[in-house]
Amino acid sequence: MFALDAHAARSCPVKTHNAFHPGMSLPPADEGLREVFHGGIAFQAEVLTQLLSGFDGSVFDGRALTERSSAEQERAALDAMASGVDVLIGPLLPRDLVAHRSGRPDLLLRDPEGGYHPAEIKSHRVSDPRGGGSTLTWSALSDPLRRQVLEGHRFRYTWRLNDLLQLAHYRRMLETIGHAASLPLAAVVGSDDLPALGRVLSWVDLDAALLPPSPRASSAVAAAAPESLVESSELTGVGEPSGAIERVSALARYDVEHAFRVEIALVAASLEPHDPPVLLPVANRECGWCQWWDVCRPQLDDDDLSLRISKSPLDVYEIRVLRDLGVATVAELAATDLEALLPDYLPRVTHRVGAEDRLRLAWRRSVLMARGVDFDRVTQGPIEVPSATLEIDLDIETSSDDRVYLWGFAVSDARDGSHYYRHFSAFQPLDDAAEQALAIAAMSWLRDLVDGVDTFVYHYSDYEVVRLQRLATASGDEVLAWAVDWARQHFVDLFTAIRTHFFGTQGLGLKVVATRAAGFRWRDESPGGLNSQAWFDDAVSGATADVRAAARQRVLEYNEDDVEATWHVRRWLRTLS
Repeated sequence: MFALDAHAARSCPVKTHNAFHPGMSLPPADEGLREVFHGGIAFQAEVLTQLLSGFDGSVFDGRALTERSSAEQERAALDAMASGVDVLIGPLLPRDLVAHRSGRPDLLLRDPEGGYHPAEIKSHRVSDPRGGGSTLTWSALSDPLRRQVLEGHRFRYTWRLNDLLQLAHYRRMLETIGHAASLPLAAVVGSDDLPALGRVLSWVDLDAALLPPSPRASSAVAAAAPESLVESSELTGVGEPSGAIERVSALARYDVEHAFRVEIALVAASLEPHDPPVLLPVANRECGWCQWWDVCRPQLDDDDLSLRISKSPLDVYEIRVLRDLGVATVAELAATDLEALLPDYLPRVTHRVGAEDRLRLAWRRSVLMARGVDFDRVTQGPIEVPSATLEIDLDIETSSDDRVYLWGFAVSDARDGSHYYRHFSAFQPLDDAAEQALAIAAMSWLRDLVDGVDTFVYHYSDYEVVRLQRLATASGDEVLAWAVDWARQHFVDLFTAIRTHFFGTQGLGLKVVATRAAGFRWRDESPGGLNSQAWFDDAVSGATADVRAAARQRVLEYNEDDVEATWHVRRWLRTLS
């Protein structure tokens, strides 16, 4: 007998396959993965501290029992629920070996009418502002059992599918042990900072039919032969589905996904150690932090579609359908007659809105990649990039809790030929006031610098403008109000120019354009926004002064390289004709 945890149904099924194949063993943990999860662990601890400091109800804290046996921890959780404790933190639920489930939710919240709702803590946003009568059910961390309604917001159901599947897993476990509340509700504490509310529990209905179905639920898949296991084995990526797709509930979607993982485990466990895998990997975003990657990578052709096309990639199921139709690599897709392929392909990818357009886009990328082309110019003639006496490149950095802690500028002054980097940074935990004060300092400096001088400020995408507007609105400060108004005429989004004139085989992000077109190189071996968030955490709370100093220097060099990259991109654009 075996049990799968709450991550199995939301994760790549190849993980389940590999874990149960007798010929495969999990490689040692990669210490480099610590950076990926560090922010999430710190965020969870911060949320729990906030909850415990403000809530005056009864609490069971399972974190204090983790050194005890599983049986003791399970019994303690059951006793706490039986006695009606209001909030359980990290309880180990009794394993369900019949339904193959195990799990430890972040929180269990008692319903006023009896039973419990699961809740998770996630260091990402889980709600959006939205009109049209949208509402968000929420609870304060200081009063987690009382649900309230906020107008003009909604939970990001389709974008947070994985959160919902995890919560559905815990709901099924609570049902089995007889401690589920009558209504199938659950909650997530995200990184959202809601107006006048701050950080809250956002509630969801696990029985609401709001999610795209699993591709395995389609008639084409249901009719497949048992040996087609490999063709129908993934959790698809999700976006906003159109009305043409019949929605399903989180519980219904979870039941399909969990049942499939159980089937995978049983099949894999029945193999001999020397048997080849029955479920071949498809590269996806999980691979970057998966310990199985060194096992999976050798099974993939270097030209595999899932490896080569990283921008607007086909989802795992689309890749598997193409493989089944004899198209596994970029070269094979580039040489494919799409008109002949589509009649066999489209009936098997009905889970995807715009499946034909998605395949045509992948085909276009494959053709260019097969020719060795990174960028395809879609216009002719010179590309206009406004110039000025004073040209400033701007880039900001944000922490894992979505605070702007660094404003970086590269200043190029034609009056004296100078070129220098200037930054405003705060390597410390920030609240609203501190974040706003840093922005005010940066914009005050900018206002003084540009006074009386013709100037343009260049950035890549509208991220800096959006954050500036948000901070100006929240603070009401006159300097930030000036900056927002001045930016309308003096900020130049280079991404708009790139997107207008080019098609990129690997997308048009700054890292891609600057390195492959403009010839720029970052000093850091692994530059990226998510990595910089981990570096910021180390800069603030590293174990030693040397660790903190090194992390701060790494962040500053990374930001300086970002603004130098936009300088190189606009210089390159001005050479084109």
